[in-house]
Amino acid sequence: MSKIKYRYIHILIVFYIIAAFTWWAILLYQRTLEIHELQLVLANFVEDMDPDEIKKEFVKQKRMIMGEGLVFGLSILVSMILMSKAFLSEINVNRKLNNFLLSVTHELKTPIASLKLILQTLYKKDLEMSKCKDLIETAHEESTRLESLVNNILTVAQMDQSYNYNFEMIRLDNILNERVTRFRTAYSERKIITEINSNVEIKADRESMIKLIDNLIDNAIKYSPSEQPVRIFLQTIANQVILSIADQGPGIEESEKENILEKFYRIGNEETRKTSGTGLGLFIVNEIVNAHKGHLRIKDNHPEGSIFEIEFLKSS
Repeated sequence: MSKIKYRYIHILIVFYIIAAFTWWAILLYQRTLEIHELQLVLANFVEDMDPDEIKKEFVKQKRMIMGEGLVFGLSILVSMILMSKAFLSEINVNRKLNNFLLSVTHELKTPIASLKLILQTLYKKDLEMSKCKDLIETAHEESTRLESLVNNILTVAQMDQSYNYNFEMIRLDNILNERVTRFRTAYSERKIITEINSNVEIKADRESMIKLIDNLIDNAIKYSPSEQPVRIFLQTIANQVILSIADQGPGIEESEKENILEKFYRIGNEETRKTSGTGLGLFIVNEIVNAHKGHLRIKDNHPEGSIFEIEFLKSS
């Protein structure tokens, strides 16, 4: 049975409960009114029955019915709101999970198919060295994409099971330079501009910093036009270490800046999307930043694009 049918059944049950309660309240009030009228008639023949006391008792019972009805009605209303929120939350989770599965399927099939085609071409055809080199570079890019996807899935699985961070003193500038070199090799046609201060030390988990940097650079390359550069800055200001990665992509709406940090969340619909991704990268980045007691800010770049700025405490 589909979730829509369950939703309709839920609505029918709620309306039935409300109708049954309303009918019960009306019957109870009518029965109480009948008893009250009979007591008033009897009071004319029985000296011990005081009409004023009978009226007071009727008012008391009427208030009790109204009070119980109000509490019951509010309980139904609160239950409806909570059930609706839970239902909408489940729909949202299922939508994001469905988008994730669609994107992962696409992200896995594309590089695998590309690598297979490249290998078949190299095996079956006698190509010039320059063409072979181009194909090998393409294969390297596709394998990098595949590696990044698998690493992100494994990282999220580890985070779901309480990932253990190994905090130690690390040179963040060295790690950043290493990762930039790797991306420049994998995406030789892209321009990556850096301004990286030297001797920048923080207390952090080395592997987590690699994942954080990789996801941010990959995200910037993914959403920037191929002719536009990606800019990476690492600087120290007072006791703060600030890592900034700026792209010149389409930018992010203010209302979406928190949503994109959720697991599986991607802007738009996966079935009509043109950009690649799984909705895991920025979630991983945010989790790592929080684990290191840092701060992540998403700013607007000018004239267009986004700046992901991360602030860590500098080690003294």
